[in-house]
Amino acid sequence: MKSDIQILRERAVKNAQKIDSKITDQEDSFAFLEFTLLSQKFAIDSSFATEVHFLKEITPIPGAPHFVSGVVFHRGKIVSVINLRSLFKMRERGLSDLNKFIILSYKEIYFGIIADSIIGITQKSTSSITPPPSTVDLKVSTFISGIFPDGVVLLDAKKLITSPEIIIK
Repeated sequence: MKSDIQILRERAVKNAQKIDSKITDQEDSFAFLEFTLLSQKFAIDSSFATEVHFLKEITPIPGAPHFVSGVVFHRGKIVSVINLRSLFKMRERGLSDLNKFIILSYKEIYFGIIADSIIGITQKSTSSITPPPSTVDLKVSTFISGIFPDGVVLLDAKKLITSPEIIIK
């Protein structure tokens, strides 16, 4: 009779996924959190994304910039929630319980961004990134590092988090 440990090891071996060595062997390969806004896919360096949660009840902030949806109380902290659709001048769509928010952090700065859905963590090579097209609004392009060949827009998490325009004091 097999022990519980042996059964778990066999299951782990059976269920383990083979890592794509073509991607992970490259020095310029990084883990990105992919998410969607409307039908557009975005990615952000996963080292800046600390948590993903369903969107809770948002408390609006009177007089806040148009792209600030409000704040949520999360793990004992008040977290500002940014609506990238508003910031990037995308078509607006109402929020629902199905929306997620991604908590981004860098040093002592943290806030949430709203996502329509979370695709997951993916490994991508940064060597194939192309710059954003010149048709992209200058204000928006400052937050975009580039576009992957599959059309996923790579956001510059550090610029997004540290932008004086976004930091609410």
